[in-house]
Formats: sequence, structure tokens, C-alpha cells
Amino acid sequence: MASDNANEKDEPHSEYQRDGGDEGDGGETPPLERVRFGLGKELCLYDDALVVNLREQHEETRYTLDNIRRLALVPGEHTPSKLVLMFELDDGNVVIAAEGMTNVRGFRKLLAKLQEMRPEIELDPPNMDEELRQALVIRGRYSLGCYGLVFGSCILLLIVYFAVAALGHFAR
Repeated sequence: MASDNANEKDEPHSEYQRDGGDEGDGGETPPLERVRFGLGKELCLYDDALVVNLREQHEETRYTLDNIRRLALVPGEHTPSKLVLMFELDDGNVVIAAEGMTNVRGFRKLLAKLQEMRPEIELDPPNMDEELRQALVIRGRYSLGCYGLVFGSCILLLIVYFAVAALGHFAR
């Protein structure tokens, strides 16, 4: 098993590798950054690779950082808050690495670490970190608005209840 992992790392021409099981989990070094999203999905940044791990499907896809030319992040088709992460590889292929990513805070940390390690990897959009920060602000405002609506509705119902109770008491 250890020789299999060594052989995988020795293949510099490989763009990405799929692993059908959890064979490498025991002896592998911990990731520099990890972003968990969805049910059993995570994106891990290692010194030499980005790994998409789908635990429920028992599938791990490893993309070597040397082969990634551009990282693109786009809103989801039906749900814009669920982001789609795509990699453009050095051979011109574009692969969808992760769909349905909602952990913006974790992804911003991973993105900062990746840009520190490999500044030559292009970002699409170029100001990706700023757009992700804006998405967090918008999500916070939306949540605050929803909580305010619920709280205001409860207060309004309480006032109506007391007004009806007072009218009922004075009508007797």
C-alpha cells in the first residue's frame, strides 16, 4: 500500500487521479486547509495537490497543483448560493471539482493559503476573495432580515392578542 502511494506521487505527467476507496487515509499527512461542505464532502489543500473527497461515494479525486492553471468559482445554476468550483488544467481541460459548496468562510481560508503557496494559479474572477467576502455580508444581512421579520411578526401577534383580550374584558 505504501508503494502504491509512492508510485502515485512519482507520476508528474498525471493530471488527476481517482481513488475508489479510503486507502491513503491512514498514512497520509494532514491537509494544510480543509473545507467541508454538503453531506460528507470536503476539499483539502496539501503541499502538492487539491483533493476533492466525497465520503458517501467513497471517491477521492486528486488534482496536482502543478497541473492547475486556473481556479474558477461560479454561482450554482438553480441555487446561486451553492457555488461551483472548476479547475482549468494545463492541457486545456476544465473539470468541475466541487458542486454545491456553501462553506464560504472555509473556502476563503483555503484560497488565501493557496495564493500564498502558488501565486501563479489564476483566479476567475480575479477578485474572488472580495466577492466571497461580499457573499458573506449579503448572507448575514439576509439572515438578519429574516430574523427581524419573524421577531416583528411575533410582536405584532402579541399586540393583537392583548388588544383582543382587552376589548373582550371591557365588553363584559
